[in-house]
Amino acid sequence: MLLERIVYICLCIVLLCFISKKYFETKNSLYLPLLAFQIISILVEILSLFKGAFPNQIIQLFILIFAIIIPAFIFATNYLKINLSELIDIKLGDFRASKGDYNAAIELYKKAIAKNPHNSESFVKIARAYNAIGDRRTAFDRFAKAVELNRNDYKSYYEIGIIFNELNKKADAQVVLDNALRIKPDYTPASELLALVLCAQNKYDEAIHVYEDAIKYNPDNYQLHYSLGIVRTELRDFNDALESYKKAILLKPDLYEAYFSMGQIYLLKGELDEAEKYFKESIQSHEIAAKSYYQIAKINILKENEIGAVNNIEYAVEIDPSFRYKAETEPLFKNIKDYLTGLHMVSQAQMKLEKAIDEKVKKEYEREEMKIHDINEDEVEFNFMDKYNSKD
Repeated sequence: MLLERIVYICLCIVLLCFISKKYFETKNSLYLPLLAFQIISILVEILSLFKGAFPNQIIQLFILIFAIIIPAFIFATNYLKINLSELIDIKLGDFRASKGDYNAAIELYKKAIAKNPHNSESFVKIARAYNAIGDRRTAFDRFAKAVELNRNDYKSYYEIGIIFNELNKKADAQVVLDNALRIKPDYTPASELLALVLCAQNKYDEAIHVYEDAIKYNPDNYQLHYSLGIVRTELRDFNDALESYKKAILLKPDLYEAYFSMGQIYLLKGELDEAEKYFKESIQSHEIAAKSYYQIAKINILKENEIGAVNNIEYAVEIDPSFRYKAETEPLFKNIKDYLTGLHMVSQAQMKLEKAIDEKVKKEYEREEMKIHDINEDEVEFNFMDKYNSKD
C-alpha cells in the first residue's frame, strides 16, 4: 500500500512538471489554476503519507481529478497532436450547425481555422455552413481549400460536384465527381449524382456504366437498380429495364413507382394483361394512383371495355380532377367523349348545387342568430319553482 501511494505521488509530480512545461511554452493563463490545484493535491497527498492516514473520499476525488485525470487528458491530446482549443471550437460549431444557427457556427469554425489552418476537416465544415446559408461562392472556395489540403477528400469533391451541377456546369461537375469515385469507387452518392449529370448531357450509355459499377459495390441498393431501369427505359432497352425494375422491387416491395414504370413498358409492348397487373399494384401509392387508374382506363379501351374505362377515369378524376380534361383531349377515349363531357357538366352542376346549399344554410343560421339576439332576457329566464307551482 505504501509503495502504491509513493508511485501515485510520483505520477502526480510528473504530470505537474508536464503542465508547468506547457505553461512556460504557451504562456496560457488557463494552466495557472490547474497548476495551483495540482500543487495543493500533491502536498495533501504527501502530508497524509507522513501522517499514515488517508484523506476522506471528497479530498481523494479532488486529487484524482486535478492531479491525475485533467493533466493526463492534456498530456494525451498533446501526444496525439490534438489542439484542444481548436477541438472545442469545432465541437461548438457542430452544435450550432445542428441547431440551424449557421452564422454562429461559421464564426466558431473560423476560430478553429485560425488556430490550425492545415486541418482540412475544418474547411469542410465551414464550407457546408456557407452552403447552408446560400453562399455558394464561399462554400466552393472552402471545399477547394479542403481538397488542396487533402487530395483524398472524396466528400469535398462530391460537394463541389453538387455546386457545379446547381450552377449548370455539367462538364465541370463530371470531372470532380470522377475524381471522387477514383478515390472511393463505392461512394454511392457520387455515383448517383454523376449518372444524373451524364443523363443531363444525353450521355445515357455512360450513365448506365456508372450505375452498373455502383451496383457492383452496393448490390442491395434498390434506388440504383430503379435508376438504372429509368435510363434503360430512356434508351428503349425495355427487357433490361424490366430486369432492373424487378430487382428494385425484390429489394423494396413497396416501390410503387417501379410497378408503374413496368406497367408502361408492358403497355408499349402491347402486353395488356401484364401492364394492367402492374398498374393495379401502383394504385396503392396515393401519389401515382390517379395516373395509374388513367392508364388502366386506356387498357380497358384497348380491350373494348368502355364501362371499365369509364369507372377507372372516374376514380382518376376523383383523386385528381385534371385527368378529366386530359381524357377529353385523348383520341383514344373518343367513344366515351360524350360521357366525359357529361361528367364535366355533372361535376360543375354538383359544385353549384353544393355552393347554393352552403349559402342557404349560412343564411338560415344567420336568421336564427338574429332571432335569438332579439329575444328579451326576461323572456328566456326560467324559474323552476314558479313553473312547478303554476296551475299549468
